[in-house]
Amino acid sequence: MGETNSLKSAMTAQKATQIAWGVGTALALALLTVGAVHAVVGWIPAETANVSQSGEAKNVALAVGSGGKAAAWWVNVPTGHRRGDLILAQNSGSGWTTQTVTTTLEARWPSVVYSGTDLFLAWFQGQLYTQPATALGGWFWEQKVGEAPRRVTDTQFYSGEWVRPRLRVGPEGGHMVFAVALTSTQAARGDLYYLYRDPSGPWFSTVVVTRDQVAANGSGGVFYPDLALANGQVHLVWEQMSQSGSAVTYTVFHISASVGPGGPVWAEPSRISLPDENAQRPAIAADGMGRVHVVWTDYITDTEQYVRYRRLDSTGWSGIQTISGGEPLKVNQIRPTIVWPAIAAQDDLVCVAWHGFYPDATTEAEEIYLRCSQDGGQTWGMVQNVSRSLDRLSLMPVVAIGIDKSVHVLWEEFQGGNNYFFNYDALYAAGPPEVHAVFLPIVLRNR
Repeated sequence: MGETNSLKSAMTAQKATQIAWGVGTALALALLTVGAVHAVVGWIPAETANVSQSGEAKNVALAVGSGGKAAAWWVNVPTGHRRGDLILAQNSGSGWTTQTVTTTLEARWPSVVYSGTDLFLAWFQGQLYTQPATALGGWFWEQKVGEAPRRVTDTQFYSGEWVRPRLRVGPEGGHMVFAVALTSTQAARGDLYYLYRDPSGPWFSTVVVTRDQVAANGSGGVFYPDLALANGQVHLVWEQMSQSGSAVTYTVFHISASVGPGGPVWAEPSRISLPDENAQRPAIAADGMGRVHVVWTDYITDTEQYVRYRRLDSTGWSGIQTISGGEPLKVNQIRPTIVWPAIAAQDDLVCVAWHGFYPDATTEAEEIYLRCSQDGGQTWGMVQNVSRSLDRLSLMPVVAIGIDKSVHVLWEEFQGGNNYFFNYDALYAAGPPEVHAVFLPIVLRNR
């Protein structure tokens, strides 16, 4: 492990000014204009922090457990060289501290999760970075924090940013999912892999769905999988590409399995997005009451995207709801050109975060938005602006819910310059799931 550094628990003065502006002006105006193009209020966090303070944070991950809070990201050096160091930050109540988990080889796309008070990390690590178009070959790693990391796959896999390893740890063992190919030439058309281990045993891998298995037009690929555990079952979702000639479509699929002594027994995969949608970037969460909740982006164009939601309970799949509001979301055309939703659930509290900007935005810079349901996804509160960063790109949020039902959000925020692929920090905020107008004078007085 690298050297541990203490971090400040508050944002910079500039960010604090932006937050004060957002709490005062944005909240007051939004509450007075609910009937306008869309109703967005400024979220009032109880805690904020620039967790990385390095200008090098990419692909952030977040977990909140009884033992504290943890954030992870991989380092992207501003000069264009990619070191691939994996950084872990932890906060047990006395401020954030960071440590370097890996060095030298390329480490990317971390997943971080608590199991009780134990903290686990998973990531993809392999060949040194050469250029953006190069498919990365490598292996998957896991670490229980406080112990040595271990490689959990022997086969060298190939993928791009869509590999997205996801780790979950339950009383029955560990579970991991990712999208990869066996050759570099097939890296853009991966298969869906699942790994499992019992609490003290080795990892076993299996191909759950091949790239063409559910493709509508014979040629397919699996991208951006996610994983949740509910009632002794494993639930996977992924973005399925189907291609026929120059026509390409994307659909969100779901599959589940019961895991016993003989390994997982998989049900048939099923499509959960509408057939006429261009459905991408799914995310899934279990609420601890047997239900799973799924969100994804319905991508129409760069200037017309929507966040959709469904849940699975004992009666089957619910209807599809639009969480992002009636007005379309827009994104910049540099990075990442699509809305990335995230979801967390605990009991009846379900929260969804996403980035983007709305048609009436004064500047075309993404904000981080949050919307929560307190009845298990049946009805939803107001859309809340978490980042309130005005003219800075705020991207790719992740969200978690604490045992006290506090909501925690982490995201990448651009820190300035002419190259929008570099100079990002990991910003964090935590607070209640809902904003109420009565809070306004209290917060302003305390500021």
